[in-house]
Amino acid sequence: MLTPNGGQPVLYENYSGELIDWNDFFKKREEHIELMKNGSSLPACKDCFWIKSANWDERKNEFRYILLNIWVKCNLFCIYCSTHSDKHVIENTKEYNIIPVIKDMIEKGVLTPNTKIDIAGGEATLDKNFDELLSVLINAGVKNININTNATIFSKSIQEGIKKGVVSIISSVDCGTSKKFFEIKKVKCFEKVWNNLKNYSSNLSLNSLNTVRTKYIILPNINDDKSQIRKFLLKSKQNKIKGVILNIDLHWLRQNATDTKTMEKVIDLTRYFINISNILELDWQVWAHIEDLIKRYNSLNPNNKIDINFIFNKTKYVPKNFIEKILNKVNIFL
Repeated sequence: MLTPNGGQPVLYENYSGELIDWNDFFKKREEHIELMKNGSSLPACKDCFWIKSANWDERKNEFRYILLNIWVKCNLFCIYCSTHSDKHVIENTKEYNIIPVIKDMIEKGVLTPNTKIDIAGGEATLDKNFDELLSVLINAGVKNININTNATIFSKSIQEGIKKGVVSIISSVDCGTSKKFFEIKKVKCFEKVWNNLKNYSSNLSLNSLNTVRTKYIILPNINDDKSQIRKFLLKSKQNKIKGVILNIDLHWLRQNATDTKTMEKVIDLTRYFINISNILELDWQVWAHIEDLIKRYNSLNPNNKIDINFIFNKTKYVPKNFIEKILNKVNIFL
């Protein structure tokens, strides 16, 4: 997804719900790994910023991580969604029930309690099999299930998973005001979303490693301003959200790989996001697309490189003059 070719190695194509021969599947994975070990870059990995020299660890015939994209159903119309450019693909995609496949994976031992599961969309809660899917995973002992939801619908299944300490959620709100929310999502439900997120947060187990997080995707020329970021973080704080995430629109990044001026703005907004999060004592994360953006920026500016480590540094030092400048804007809301 992060390569200039926009790809990843593919082990099974044109999938439509059938059971898979897992021995053949993992054999093909080993062939891919051997190619990489021998220095032969797979076509999908060509010119990837993430290729590095390292020792491959031993791999069992099981999944460490699975992403399930239920991407044919959604009730929002986000302006950055890939379905706008790939609408014909979505309309012609055949739906299938994933439950038999998941049960087969559990039975064959390729999906284990230690497998990390991400469920995304579209909007996963709209799928008629969503509740059963979550139940099957939880009953199999899977203890790290993350659900990407727009939070327009309050799901009792998600609520119960959060109570049990095995479900986390991420909700991409992308703004701090109802007006901007409608501009981006094309639906008026800003306060409803925040109310649902607050309800989810109130069900978190104190001993659980899972959490409820909100996400802000920077969309150049749409929500790339400090006021929206500040208000988004304040909304998160007010609604008892402890974790916040920042990212950049991947489609913009692919199409504007040499726009250093906008990249500089995004880097500045990233620093701002981190500083405000520290002031509000929010646990922040900066996701990989911004890391990719900084690496691209540095490759275009070899004499003026940005130290990328600031997006990983969790120390809560914030310059005193920055705090004084910002507190006048935020303390009225706290």
